[in-house]
Amino acid sequence: MNTALASLAPPAAPSAAPFPSAGRELISSITLRAPLLGVGPARLALRCGEGQLMDWILSGDLEWAFDLRRAGARRSCLRILTESIVRLQQRDRLLTPREKAAQRLHPLENVFDAMFQHHKSFLFSTELARVWACSPHHIHNLIQDGLLGRVDKDYVPREAARICRQTAFHFMQTRRIL
Repeated sequence: MNTALASLAPPAAPSAAPFPSAGRELISSITLRAPLLGVGPARLALRCGEGQLMDWILSGDLEWAFDLRRAGARRSCLRILTESIVRLQQRDRLLTPREKAAQRLHPLENVFDAMFQHHKSFLFSTELARVWACSPHHIHNLIQDGLLGRVDKDYVPREAARICRQTAFHFMQTRRIL
């Protein structure tokens, strides 16, 4: 886990301080190194239990969370945008309903493009695994499930697959937790 992330203070009790607009920049050095975090690192960073973390996600106080589980999987594969965690740590109050509604309009394209800064038509499976904080095997399972489309039809096992960028975007779009 990034030490800079762990050193930030946990969210304080609600008060009346201003909140950044929903159209803000989402790039920082932290998000570039670990764009998405799993439940364990997120809980450590926020110093909370899993129930509190889920409450923040479902309420919209943690804006960007995704369930990257396989088709038919019972257990979730929850990933949270690091920048959302940092913003919650720095905020000294919970969001108002109006602010939550505004952030739901924030386009996924901006978040996706910040994670994958090149604009090639494909992403390597190893790149997806690094950004999504999961194993390359999980990415290959998502391909097998038909949730991610390969660019190369003649895939060689044990090599990085080239994933169609648009299918990766669509997968994240459909897996966002709102």
